[in-house]
Amino acid sequence: MLTSLNQSRMTQALTPIKQMMQTLRNSGNPQMMLNQMVSQNPQLKQVMEYVNASGGDAKTAFYKLANEKGVNPDDIIRQLNS
Repeated sequence: MLTSLNQSRMTQALTPIKQMMQTLRNSGNPQMMLNQMVSQNPQLKQVMEYVNASGGDAKTAFYKLANEKGVNPDDIIRQLNS
């Protein structure tokens, strides 16, 4: 369970991700928009490289990295869906 301090930090950290998700949802072509974002953002490029190096499955890569960092991936998903 997250403490209120950790909850606040997670909420703050996930805000840009939520904004990006909304941008992708609102675009006419989410895959093309994601490719454009990756080409313009070195951090997103690193994420995509990590996913590809982990077998190409974003969900598996996400759970693997979260567990490596000692973070409950389901807590992150709950925050993104709230």
